[in-house]
Amino acid sequence: MVRFISLLTALLTFTFFSSVAGTQPDTTTLIIVSANDMHAKIDNFPKLKALVDDIRKKNEHVLLVSAGDMFTGNPIVDQYPDKGFPMIDLMNKTGFDLGIFGNHEFDYGQETLKKRIEQATFPLISANFKSTDPEGIHPRPYKIFTMSNGLKVGFVSVIQLNPAGLPDSHPSKLTGIEFTNGLEKIMEYKYLRDSCDVFVGLTHLGFEDDVKLAEDFPEFDLILGGHSHTTVKNPVEYNGVLVMQAGSGLKNVSKITVNLVKGNVVSKKAETFSVVNYPDQDSSLVKDVERYNDNKELNRVIGVALNDIDGSDELGSLMADGITHLDEITVAFQNAGGIRIDKLPKGNITIKDMFKLDPFGNEIILLSMNGREIKSLIEESFNREKLIDLQVSGLTYRVYTGADGKAASIKLYLPDGSEADDNSVFAVGLSSYIVSSYNFSHTDAGKTLYITTAQALINFISEKKEIDYKGVQRAFAEPAR
Repeated sequence: MVRFISLLTALLTFTFFSSVAGTQPDTTTLIIVSANDMHAKIDNFPKLKALVDDIRKKNEHVLLVSAGDMFTGNPIVDQYPDKGFPMIDLMNKTGFDLGIFGNHEFDYGQETLKKRIEQATFPLISANFKSTDPEGIHPRPYKIFTMSNGLKVGFVSVIQLNPAGLPDSHPSKLTGIEFTNGLEKIMEYKYLRDSCDVFVGLTHLGFEDDVKLAEDFPEFDLILGGHSHTTVKNPVEYNGVLVMQAGSGLKNVSKITVNLVKGNVVSKKAETFSVVNYPDQDSSLVKDVERYNDNKELNRVIGVALNDIDGSDELGSLMADGITHLDEITVAFQNAGGIRIDKLPKGNITIKDMFKLDPFGNEIILLSMNGREIKSLIEESFNREKLIDLQVSGLTYRVYTGADGKAASIKLYLPDGSEADDNSVFAVGLSSYIVSSYNFSHTDAGKTLYITTAQALINFISEKKEIDYKGVQRAFAEPAR
C-alpha cells in the first residue's frame, strides 16, 4: 500500500512538472537600435560601434537601422573626392542592417547616390518613389528579416514630400524620379502584418506625421522616424504604436526592446541612448575617423569671428552679405532652411566651418527684381510657417501680419532708412534652391553666376578677415495696427 502511494505521488509530481514545463512561454527579446538624421557626422562612429557591439554581445537578436539623412552636414564627407563615401564606409564597418532614403540622400545627385547604394552592405528601402529610367534608382518598398530563431521582423519605409510633391532637396537633383504621397502609399502594405512577428514603420516623415501615421496604421508595432530631428525623451504609444526618434547628428540613438511570447508581442520599451557619453569606442574606427578628418585645406583658417555669430538673424545676415559681396549684386536673401548650424563660435573661422554652415552647393542666381516682386518673395517665404524665413543683405524689411498670422503687408527699407519704392529695381542674388523651390513673382528668369553660395561666403570672409554680427537683425514681423 505504501509502495502504491509512493508510485502515485511520483506519477502525480512528474505529471505536474511536465505540465508546467509544457506551458512555459517561448520568449524572445528583439533589440532594434535606430539612428536618424546623422547628416554625415562621423566623429561619434567609434562610440556607436562600441555601443552596438556591447548590445550584440548581450542579446542574440539585434538589428541596427538608419531612418534617413545619412548625408549633408559635414564637409569632411560632403567634400570628399567620392562624395558621401566615408559615411557608407563607417556604416558598413559598424554593421548597419538597413537604411532608408531621407531627403538629403539626393543632395549629391542620382549617379553618386547609385554608387553609394552599390557600396553599402545593407539595403536602402522606400515605398513612395521610383525612377522613370530603367537604369535609375528603384528601391524595394520593404524588407523582412528572418532572425536565427525564425522570428520575422518587417520594415516598410516612406520619405517626406513638401507641398511641391518633392522631398526637401534641390529639385534639379530629383529629375526623372516619380514620388507619391507617403502617408497614402504606405497603406498598401498593411498586408505585410500577416508575414511579420514584429512590424516596423521606418520613416522619414517627421514626428508629427509619424503620429498621424500611427493613428491610421495600428498594424505597426513601432514607428522609428526621422526628418524633424525630434529627440523623444518620454516615449509613448499612439493608437497602440510606439513612436520614436532620436534627434540628429549621431548624438543619440533609439534603443527599442521588444519581448515576444510564441511570436506575439507582449511588451515594447523605447529608450534614448547617448552616443556622445558612451564610455567606450572602437579603436579601429577611431583611426578611420582620424584619417578622414585629416584634411589640411578644409582646416585652413580664413578669418576671425570677434564674437559668437548666433541664430538665424546673425548667421543668415552673414550668408546674405557673402552674396552681396559680389560686384553684380546689391540685394540678397538667405532662407532659414539653408542655415545648417546654430552658432559660429568666437575665434578662428575655417573653410570647414563654412561648409558646415552652407553644405548644399547651391549656385547664386542673379535676377533683376522690382520692389513689388521682392515683396512677393518675402510674402511667400513668411506664409509658409508664419515666421521670418528669409534673412537679407542690402535692405531691411518688416512684415505686418493679419489676424490669421499671415503677411498682410510688407515694407522694404534702403540702407539709409528710407522706404523703397515698389517700382525700384534691384540686382538680387538668390540661391538656386530658392529660385527653383519658392513660388514668387519675377519677370526675369535669372542667370547663374557660376559660383556657389558657400564659395562666395568663403571669399567674403577671406577678404574681410575679421567679422562681427553680434546683435544684427534686418528682418522683422509684427501685427498690423
